[in-house]
Amino acid sequence: MSYYPVFLDIKDQKIIIVGGGEVAERKVKNLLIYGCRIYINAHHLTQYLNNLVTEGKIKRVEYNEIPAQMKDAFMAIAATDDPFINREVSLMAKKQRVLINAVDQPDDCSFIVSSVVKRGDLHIAISTGGKSPALAKRIRKELESRFGEEYGVLVDIMGLIRKKILALNKPQTQNKEIFENLANADLSELIRKKDRQGLKEALTLTLGDEFPIDDVLEKMKVFATKTPRHKG
Repeated sequence: MSYYPVFLDIKDQKIIIVGGGEVAERKVKNLLIYGCRIYINAHHLTQYLNNLVTEGKIKRVEYNEIPAQMKDAFMAIAATDDPFINREVSLMAKKQRVLINAVDQPDDCSFIVSSVVKRGDLHIAISTGGKSPALAKRIRKELESRFGEEYGVLVDIMGLIRKKILALNKPQTQNKEIFENLANADLSELIRKKDRQGLKEALTLTLGDEFPIDDVLEKMKVFATKTPRHKG
């Protein structure tokens, strides 16, 4: 089966998870980062999941409530160790046209979860179409060593620059050339070394002396200049 790669905005979306073990815990930890609303069902929950329920961060529901809960859900994840339950949850989700992932059961999925390298707003997703999660994991580790935390900072800098450039209302062809030149410049190494002056000079070559580069760098914690303390 061939899958269409996509990134979803799940903020404030309702997500149903069936399962309360370690796999479900990993799913919940990752999903909560993106601000969704989680409804979970399981006979037993890990201590971490139970604490989340107690704190009101996720809601626990009964299994017989799931068909009704599916009606306004955006996504569902079946993460039990029982393939028959996972398939049943999948059928309930598909009946309501809800996105469904049944862990380790590709035939019962409408989407699969990629192995992801995260560096701030840079997300690199790896998928083998469900054929070899272990290989996807190995490739993810290789990419993690190739793309360090400096790439998250680079993405933030590029985003701030892009916003300022677009506000100038220059021709699209001119903007495209600027953005491509920035993307092809060797900026990540300068960021990794925290070389503010070197980075400023490299950006000036593309953006010109009049561009407020210092304003951009000040928004980056790693490059923000500290205000000297005056002794009273």
